[in-house]
Formats: sequence, structure tokens, C-alpha cells
Amino acid sequence: TMATVVKNENQDPDLVYEPGFEMHYGLTEESCGVNSVTLYRTIFPPSKKSKPHFHTNGDLIWYHLRGPKAIWHIGENREEMVTEEGDFISIPRGEIHLTINTSDTETIHGVGGYGGCGGPYQSGKVFVENE
Repeated sequence: TMATVVKNENQDPDLVYEPGFEMHYGLTEESCGVNSVTLYRTIFPPSKKSKPHFHTNGDLIWYHLRGPKAIWHIGENREEMVTEEGDFISIPRGEIHLTINTSDTETIHGVGGYGGCGGPYQSGKVFVENE
């Protein structure tokens, strides 16, 4: 086994996986051979809202590094949860969720991951109808 350092400046952000959001996939099967977890950095621009979705093959974990509060709508009933700087959230596979940046001017920075898969495109992301 070899340790791997993945330099952020050597990566192009993924702008396709979550349209409107900037995703930086640091540790994936592709970047370092790990196949049971994924670690990434997220940039949520002001006033952005993700589309409702769930993951069939990965449990989502996320850390709110800095920026304004984020509102998360979780589950079939869209239960509202809030994260702020320093908060963690975990969303099990199969649970519908979306994220909203509540600020019109500030960006949210977070660090997230998927347990159980080696990359975002292996997480089994499934979009559901818009709210």
C-alpha cells in the first residue's frame, strides 16, 4: 500500500455532478485507489439550491467548514435541518436530500464524503422530482 497526496491545485473542479456547485474530489478510487470511501470539498455559491436526490450506494457525510448556514431538506417529508460552521451531518443511503445556501452574497465551503464507494459517480446518485 502506498500513501497518496492529492494536490487540489492539480485538479479541475467537477461542475457536472451537482450542477451549480463546485466539487473537488480529492480521495477516490481514480485518484488514489481507495474503493470504500470518497472524500471531497464542496463550494456552494450564494443562493444555490441542489436538486432533490438520494444515493443508492453511498452514505453521505459532510462537514460545514465555513460560510453562512445551510438548510437541508431530508426525507420524503422534507424535514428541515440546519448546519452552520463546525457542524457535521450524515445522511444514510436511500434518504432523499437537498441543500440550500441561505445567503445571497456568501459562499459555503464544506468537506464531504461517501462511505461505501470509491467515487461520486459510484454513489448511485438518483434525482427525484423537484420540490
